[in-house]
Amino acid sequence: MVPMAILLIFFWKYLINSIIAPFTKNVEEDEYADSEDDDDDDDKDSKSKKNKEEKKSFREKLNIIEKVCQTIQNTLDDIACLGERVKNTFNFTVPWLSFLLIFILCIVTMVLYLIPLRYLLMAWGINKFTKKLRAPHAINNNELLDFLSRVPSDDELLQYRELRPEGLKGDGVKLKKK
Repeated sequence: MVPMAILLIFFWKYLINSIIAPFTKNVEEDEYADSEDDDDDDDKDSKSKKNKEEKKSFREKLNIIEKVCQTIQNTLDDIACLGERVKNTFNFTVPWLSFLLIFILCIVTMVLYLIPLRYLLMAWGINKFTKKLRAPHAINNNELLDFLSRVPSDDELLQYRELRPEGLKGDGVKLKKK
């Protein structure tokens, strides 16, 4: 729990720095009085050039904020989509995948009951650290995300639902008999 709390603090600080950093001044850019007057002209010229290059208009700042908001919205959409996929897995939206998950969970439960955790962790570690030696050109993938990508989210269910043909009795349109 402690490492997770530390990671959350790091993540929070990273977000704060990535969002606020473009709008704050660095310590080196703060204006202060120099004790040496002979280099003032060169410093003022270089500072004015830096300030002109680094000053951004209100429109540019607004565009940056829009990009950050769009990134945040897309990330939250991806997270919500994963949650909907998990919900649809447990609701048996795609029954074959739900039964496959139940079968895999039963096998994992039996393996964890029969084989000590120490041996399983040793096998996992050996597999992890020798994977590059056994298959150097293999592509990494996440099996859980691959499984969840096959389960439709709520938006996908709405997009791919079956449409009712026109003229059915439930639609209120009566067919004429010949």
